[in-house]
Amino acid sequence: MLNIRPLSAEHLATLMETATVIEKDKKGPKVAVLADGQFLKFFYRKRFFNRELLAPAAVKFARNAHQLEQLDIPTLKVKALHRIVGESHTVAIYSPLAGRTLRDIVKSNEADANLMYRLGVFLALVQRRGIYFRSIHPGNIIVNEMDFGLIDILDMRFQSWSLSRWARRRNWRHFFRYPQEWVNHGDLIEALIKGYRHSADLPLRELSWIDRIVGRVIST
Repeated sequence: MLNIRPLSAEHLATLMETATVIEKDKKGPKVAVLADGQFLKFFYRKRFFNRELLAPAAVKFARNAHQLEQLDIPTLKVKALHRIVGESHTVAIYSPLAGRTLRDIVKSNEADANLMYRLGVFLALVQRRGIYFRSIHPGNIIVNEMDFGLIDILDMRFQSWSLSRWARRRNWRHFFRYPQEWVNHGDLIEALIKGYRHSADLPLRELSWIDRIVGRVIST
């Protein structure tokens, strides 16, 4: 595992001079593409005194990437971790995962039933390996030809057994958090759920809850 190292605010400013910010919020930049093509992600501490003093978010981000790699789930590769001198935030520098987001592919009408069926199989695999990705949604799933991977992986927990039914339901509700993304894509949803049903390590009779979740998406 990587050690977190100090980085001066001046050095960070130099890196950002030639970087392209691709995501930001009211606190400042969230993700930037550096001149060499690597990504720099900012982790802002929400409160002055909290557990991030002992366990910075950047370190958790790197640990999650390492654990996903150990479980053969494609993800980004963290290259360096830094605590900004005199500031409360930390940063991670990483190589991005090749491919496009599922959101982009669906939005551009390039997704088909075969892709979505395989995605359902992949999501069942993630849950079967005990990966509870609270923030899972089409923007955090990367498609690279025949492979799928996960990005934006801070909000994640690992366990040695398959996810509970409660965690699975929460995953699917979050996946379909924005029903407008799936308007006129009922065929894609059907293929996705079929792949999941065929691969989930649960009896089919115990998967009726997913029909209720999908029903709310389609009726919206």
